[in-house]
Amino acid sequence: MMNYPAKWICMVAINAVVCTACVSMDNSGSDFGGTKIFARRGGTTDLAENYGDDSAIRTAITTVKSQGSQNRVISRAIRLPERPLGEIAVYGYQFPAACGGHQFHVYEADGTQILEYAYDSGNGDVDLIRDYISGPSPFVQSGLWTAYDHTADSISTMTSRFERLRVKTLNGTYSQGLHTNLPEVEQRELGRAYNRAINDVFACRDI
Repeated sequence: MMNYPAKWICMVAINAVVCTACVSMDNSGSDFGGTKIFARRGGTTDLAENYGDDSAIRTAITTVKSQGSQNRVISRAIRLPERPLGEIAVYGYQFPAACGGHQFHVYEADGTQILEYAYDSGNGDVDLIRDYISGPSPFVQSGLWTAYDHTADSISTMTSRFERLRVKTLNGTYSQGLHTNLPEVEQRELGRAYNRAINDVFACRDI
């Protein structure tokens, strides 16, 4: 378990206060996977789509690390929104054709773990989709698109997302970390592709 600074834990607690009522729905068999969380805030309802089931994602990570290649590179070798300290452990594995032939990498360094999926859309371009499993913010979680999730070619467009404190005794805002600014349509396409790949490799876990 990550040991976050007390101020981050406080932020999470504050965020929990903001959400006056939350309902989660299982969508593990859908294009979304994981859960959809309906957060009611001030009489309105926000729908947060999460692409990728947590247990399936962690199964993919375990397989990549146990079956794939392993290497270590300096932190400058891989461009990330925030550069970790020290070297990055890199694991790479391409699943068999029977499991979809999907290619994944796992990056680990300094309390950060990222699952990267190479998505070939068929038009000659390959999108490197990076799902932060743990990292520099308590708002990081498995599944797209939470804090720090991005594609390799969209890092420069990421921006910090701020929330206003909704506690009477406190004023100001707090940061939820860097978030992607990919168009919503593209987020949906890439998210669904990622989830399908995760489901494919999870179905092969006993093969």
